[in-house]
Amino acid sequence: MFDDLRPGLVPMHGIASRQNLPLPFEFVVIGAALALLISFILLFVAWRRPRFTQRSGLELGTMPRSIVWIARLGVLALFGLLAAALVAGEDRITNPVFGWVYAIMWVGVVPLSLVLGPIWKALNPIRTVHLGLCALLRIDPAQGLVTLPRGVGAWPACLGLLVFSFMELVQPNNTTLEVLRFYAAIWFATLMVGAIIFGSRWIAAADPFDVYGTFIAAGSPVQVGGDQVITVMNPLRALATWKPPPGSVLVAAALLGSTAFDSFSNTTFWISNATTADPYEPLGTLGLLGFVSVVGITFCAASMAMNPWTRKGAELPQLPRLMSGTVAPIIVGYAMAHYLSLLVVEGQRTFNSLSDPLGRGWNLFGTAEGGVNTFLFDFPTVSAVIQLVAIVGGHVIGIISAHERSLAVLRSDAAVVGQIPMLAVMVFYTCSGLLLLFSP
Repeated sequence: MFDDLRPGLVPMHGIASRQNLPLPFEFVVIGAALALLISFILLFVAWRRPRFTQRSGLELGTMPRSIVWIARLGVLALFGLLAAALVAGEDRITNPVFGWVYAIMWVGVVPLSLVLGPIWKALNPIRTVHLGLCALLRIDPAQGLVTLPRGVGAWPACLGLLVFSFMELVQPNNTTLEVLRFYAAIWFATLMVGAIIFGSRWIAAADPFDVYGTFIAAGSPVQVGGDQVITVMNPLRALATWKPPPGSVLVAAALLGSTAFDSFSNTTFWISNATTADPYEPLGTLGLLGFVSVVGITFCAASMAMNPWTRKGAELPQLPRLMSGTVAPIIVGYAMAHYLSLLVVEGQRTFNSLSDPLGRGWNLFGTAEGGVNTFLFDFPTVSAVIQLVAIVGGHVIGIISAHERSLAVLRSDAAVVGQIPMLAVMVFYTCSGLLLLFSP
């Protein structure tokens, strides 16, 4: 499957790893300098009062139910095809289910959610199956049998994100059907049983892909309200007025920390000193949890360090959660810089191989013999610039969002000094991301 991949794309974690091609060192220096310069300019020159206090925009109305259901049934049929590939397909890397899980669902959810809003939540096949089961069992899909406490937030999904990251980055033989079947069965059973018991809120709380997509969609120009009205709004306004659920800090830490660990585990240092361990799982798990912990601890420390300068009513334990959405742009930038080549190359392979999901020589959609365009690797400088722009751009939007959110909780006489801890930790994330992408 990897015969035509260039040297910058190595099949290690999941289907492949990061790698558009490592950033030249001068790009790292330029990126770090830009991150610092832009951050301080924004902090000392930008607006001194909150600008985005109202969640408003251009209302487009609701999507016709017929279109929604056509899309939902289409996605359900697609997942039915992938389920057949998972159960009865060939246990080879050419099976489309691997590319779908590791490239489309895990990486593709980022640009899709950023552009289209909470698209996974709207088309989630688990929700469609749940609605069908509730109709058969005559259960209210929203309520279930037991009321789910509101404080649950996104905590169950945090565990799901960590488990998926373990499967992708640490679990041996993660591109075998035996391993993927096991995780897929746990994912499906946990969500379906929980949804029957607790109602559809359980899916929003426990599905890692649902929570991931919702977290990224918080900064999308397309927002969907509780009344299902679609509103187009300034992404900065959308992010500034979003109310993160409990557990959002760990969601951010899991997403950013796992991507950072993926970069680190591809360095010569880690490959030379850690991958030879037998068994590898304990060391790999410690590395993964270590990176997630560093992100979580530093972010919580920076958020809570704002406490001496906050307005009355801003409670100390709530500060990390209130600020957690501001990490979303950094996560988007780092994910796109890190996984862009995986999405482009493996995305094409996956859609091509969907024509023959069981490896029987079929050509259902006429794409089985399709090639893969690897144009990204023909222009390494362009690829490096894309990485740089993605990371620094994500940093800038994150800083703007953090500045706006900070003004809402800080006293007016401490609008600058109170933001320094958060500024410092965001610069740390950005510079670390650049260095990890550069490291050989």
